[in-house]
Amino acid sequence: MENIIRTRDAALNKGDIAELLCDDSKVARNQIIFICLSYAIAAFDFIIYLKLAPTIGTVFFPATDSALLIQLKLIGLVSVGFLSRPLGALLIGRYGDKRGRKPALMLSVSFLSITTFLVAFLPTYAQIGVVAPILFLVIRILQGIAFGAHAPLSWVFIAEHAPKNRLATYCSLAVAGGIFGSVLAVTCAKVLTGTLDSEAMLSYGWRIPALIGGLLGGLSFLIWSHVKETPIFTNANNNQSANPSTLETQPFVTRSSALMLSIVLSFVRASLIMVIMLLLPKLIALKFYNDPSFLINASLVALVMQILGCVIYGILADKMGTGKVFMLASMALIVQIWVLYAYLSNGHELYVLPMYGLLGFCTGMIGLCTAIFVQVFPTEVRLTAVSVVYNVISALLGAVLPLFLFYATKHISFAPALYLTFIGMISFIVGFHLYHRETFGELYTGSSNTKKYSLKR
Repeated sequence: MENIIRTRDAALNKGDIAELLCDDSKVARNQIIFICLSYAIAAFDFIIYLKLAPTIGTVFFPATDSALLIQLKLIGLVSVGFLSRPLGALLIGRYGDKRGRKPALMLSVSFLSITTFLVAFLPTYAQIGVVAPILFLVIRILQGIAFGAHAPLSWVFIAEHAPKNRLATYCSLAVAGGIFGSVLAVTCAKVLTGTLDSEAMLSYGWRIPALIGGLLGGLSFLIWSHVKETPIFTNANNNQSANPSTLETQPFVTRSSALMLSIVLSFVRASLIMVIMLLLPKLIALKFYNDPSFLINASLVALVMQILGCVIYGILADKMGTGKVFMLASMALIVQIWVLYAYLSNGHELYVLPMYGLLGFCTGMIGLCTAIFVQVFPTEVRLTAVSVVYNVISALLGAVLPLFLFYATKHISFAPALYLTFIGMISFIVGFHLYHRETFGELYTGSSNTKKYSLKR
């Protein structure tokens, strides 16, 4: 990568920059609370029906289908929500770069709330036949479009409000908000399936999360109507030319380097989420652990610990430097995954959940991934670039990684540990690079007038 470039808009004086970046008194704590709650609600709306997949399969497909066929159809219905996310990232992301973060967020929140609420009133296959899964398919596509932009919008919104000495902390808190939404989804599914019998779940139980999510989404929309636009976008929008270039995406690094860094970080982030939260509990149960409650309990413990990891890593990054903490987190991830597999290989089971929780804590480095790649694009294209890159990588990985790891685990029981070691090594290299070429901590606002100089650490 070429020498790092630091840029500044020549028209901004010191007072403008101070106002732009805000201090702790201006970054009102309710901004963070609003973002975290909104992100949590959005994550709940999108994820809850992944956790109720068996019930959804029974409700929307004929009972005459084989269990395998129902499972395959259900995978298709669920996956389409992920595959449609890049489309939402492109459309809503570009809208947010042109019209503002707040309008894009309100659009995303309203779409997600309405579609989730509609699920509660969908007819079943027994009522209208094949039209039922088609309607569910359409709603999942719309949900994917809305959610595809919501997560990056949350990161960018907080980053553009954050003071430079708290950027990693605030971005990590935004990520923690989304994880909390996953905790709510897992908990809700566990409570419903634990308190309602199968007949009640098929009759009305599966509609309850949609009602809750839709109503909470409406509350989120009302909250956002009182939130102000980010100061960085407002300033950039007032100073940019009539036709800003969408290709100038190099604030501290070259355009190609910025894209490569964001791709690698998106790959790391998506891998950690998919493996630790979705795949690894099933892979461990496949080879080592037969307790049927392990799947839900492991995911729930890991999610809670991941929230804690996000917060602590974010605070440390602001105090010690992003690159240094990223390297430490990468080494902790590699060590912990092998400690867990060594424990399982020796036939121990008593402390599996606490050890899995520690692994979840190590994956809190996903908050740092977010804090890094929101900084490498200028304001005029930041949301589009972050949204599209992250969602495309997530969609591609989601289509390939589950099949790859399930196949590999059948032949090598510790294949997931090898994969996470690979992810840890990539993360360490990224952290080492950032440590030596780091100017992170301030957002690039975009400008035609730039000043270049090298910074060596």
